[in-house]
Amino acid sequence: KHHPELPPRLKRYNRLIARRRAAVETTFATLKRRMKLTTIRYVGLAKAAAQVTMAAIAFNMRRWAAITG
Repeated sequence: KHHPELPPRLKRYNRLIARRRAAVETTFATLKRRMKLTTIRYVGLAKAAAQVTMAAIAFNMRRWAAITG
């Protein structure tokens, strides 16, 4: 809105990646907002990876429940 007009090349690029970007951004927004995954609570790579994995499992289970009804 407050920036100068983008060159046509960048407009086309944004249009091409918009669908993929929306899916990824929505996923991360849900993980941050609903599951409060803004900070990692554990020290150590294995525990931090487990926290993110559990959040991803919960996210996918919520999606599955919403899709199947």
